[in-house]
Amino acid sequence: MKINPFAVMQEEVDHTGIVFNPDNNRVMTLNKSGVVLWKAFENNLSIAEAAALLVENFDGITLPDAQRDAEKFAAVLCEKNLLSME
Repeated sequence: MKINPFAVMQEEVDHTGIVFNPDNNRVMTLNKSGVVLWKAFENNLSIAEAAALLVENFDGITLPDAQRDAEKFAAVLCEKNLLSME
């Protein structure tokens, strides 16, 4: 997994985030779990490793749910050319 090197993510004080997509000059907002996943993908973690971080950081989420959420988020990022599955 590789984040688009030209994309910029700004984390806000409430731990949400904003991503600037240079390919289309658009902005994408991230909730707290989106920020955790973005940072995981920035660090070249796999979807499974990113899902484990969700379980660590948020109460009440199961590993299967976290895995599903991480997969969906990765797919959205890929569609927006913000992530590649290299």
